[in-house]
Amino acid sequence: MSPRSDPEFFDAMFRADPDPWRFDTAWYEIRKRTLLTAMLPAPRYHHALEPGCANGHLTQALAQRCDRVTATDIAPHALELARARCRDLPHVTQHRWAFGAPWQWTDPFDLVVLSEVAYYQPAPALTTTITDMRTHLDPGTTVLAAHWRHTEPDHHLDGDRAHHIIRTTLPHHHVAHYRDDDVVIDVLTTR
Repeated sequence: MSPRSDPEFFDAMFRADPDPWRFDTAWYEIRKRTLLTAMLPAPRYHHALEPGCANGHLTQALAQRCDRVTATDIAPHALELARARCRDLPHVTQHRWAFGAPWQWTDPFDLVVLSEVAYYQPAPALTTTITDMRTHLDPGTTVLAAHWRHTEPDHHLDGDRAHHIIRTTLPHHHVAHYRDDDVVIDVLTTR
């Protein structure tokens, strides 16, 4: 299979299985969410952006630490699932938007979470996306990136390569780094 980034592919995946990556039960996913929230350097954030929210598991966790969360995905059915999961969280909104599409946000974010989304773009496109993103972020914005480190047929890049592009393209101060056999996590603040 070739690398994928088309909405129809992901929408079909979520229609066939509302939890295709086993966010509820896979130790990798449960552990990663715990690590991500533990590595956030501030106790509270005003407004977070979460591209590729899938069915809203991480969105729900971020909502406990943020005054507002804007969660996005390219798959309409994933967004329906995320809305249902976060229905009791009025400070969470979901939007159909693809990471890499033109920036459409006017409100500032002080947290951007790139979890398992960057490697769906080829290296030149990811460089362009991060270059565009940096022009819209205020200095001091926390950017948290977390990605699976293994090669997957649906990914253009592995997690290590995606993080290299993020770190070299986004002017930042490196706050924290974690890597094991499966996941790489970087916490950066923009300059």
